[in-house]
Amino acid sequence: MRITLVCFAVMMIDGFDTLMLSFVAPLLAKSLHIDHAALGRVFGGGFVGTVFGGLIFGPVADRFGRRPMLLVALVVTGVFTLACAFAQSAASLAALRFIGGLGLGGAIPAVAAITAESSTAQRRSSLVILMFIGFPLGAVVGGAITAAVMMRFGWPFVFLMGGGFALAVLVPVLLVIPSAPAAGGREPRNPSVFGTVVGDVLADGRLVPALAFWFGTLACMILSGFLVSFMPMILNFNGIAPDRAALGAVVLNLGGITGALLLSAVVGRVGPFGPVAISFACGAGLVFALGRVIGAGNAAFGMLFAVGACLVGGQLTIPAIASRLFPTRVRAAGIGWTMAIGRIGSIVGPTVGGILLAQKLPLDTLFAIASLFALCGSLGIGLVARRRPRDRSDPDDQHAPSSAIPLPHLEAGHGKH
Repeated sequence: MRITLVCFAVMMIDGFDTLMLSFVAPLLAKSLHIDHAALGRVFGGGFVGTVFGGLIFGPVADRFGRRPMLLVALVVTGVFTLACAFAQSAASLAALRFIGGLGLGGAIPAVAAITAESSTAQRRSSLVILMFIGFPLGAVVGGAITAAVMMRFGWPFVFLMGGGFALAVLVPVLLVIPSAPAAGGREPRNPSVFGTVVGDVLADGRLVPALAFWFGTLACMILSGFLVSFMPMILNFNGIAPDRAALGAVVLNLGGITGALLLSAVVGRVGPFGPVAISFACGAGLVFALGRVIGAGNAAFGMLFAVGACLVGGQLTIPAIASRLFPTRVRAAGIGWTMAIGRIGSIVGPTVGGILLAQKLPLDTLFAIASLFALCGSLGIGLVARRRPRDRSDPDDQHAPSSAIPLPHLEAGHGKH
């Protein structure tokens, strides 16, 4: 449990550092005389950095160990977030956010793999979900802290605070997390970092389920990126005051935390695949309905909470699903690539949403289109459940068809599956 708590703290810092630019953007733009286009490039630099961080750090963590790469990711995040406090231009800030983003994206596969491998098979999915709740919680808590201090101390102090937190967590990581993952010695490590890693990740029958999983992840993250970015604006356009409309994204994320907590209790009993596919399917129906009540005041906020519980809550289980789909020897790579694909969806979502809003589509039509992305997510996760390789060490697979074949018959006739 101590290991899970340390990883939870890392995810809180990751969530805060990822979104801190959103918190201070108005002050920063005014102080550095940054226009909207330049500010967009600053945001983009950080997001692109997190994509590359997940792609690169995951395979390296499989090769050289989870803890060393987590320490490197935290140092990179801390140092370059601190440096942002001294940036004098949009270009320098974008470059610093890109490099810092490498660490932000690289920390996630390491902590997800560490949490999965320090737990029993029965508790693995639940603990990974609970650990990952630290990300939105860090954003919520960090936003509250930022609101309390940024007007008094200025925007540079927020970057100093975020970088300091990232460096401070190095101490519990060194003291609590073991130098090797609990299950790391049971499977051979990759002979090279990148040479055969693609083949290893997709080997042993994982090609179809991995592609389905990544497709579902991308679809749902596109939808989430759209909702989080534009919901306050859409609510405001439909007669809700700006201060209340701004709560739309908060309600969505609070619903996500609640949904993830509920899902963690369910997946501890039956595994994550079926419940998450159902959650996304329910989310599709709720998004469709949201387009018809968006101007109904409090009813819209209640629906937003439910959408967040199904969609954002389901998305918070993605690292848990990845930790179940990919075995120990490629687990960090599989999680890292999954999260990188999710980050791409978070970038694409606002872009696609902006294009659709510019077409001035009726809201019921817009949300009907949006609901299709949630449906695609449900279909992707459902296909993973049907096509993933079965693991006899996994309690949820004990009654699967492939596990029902008597062991002597397997050894005599089939050797290896």
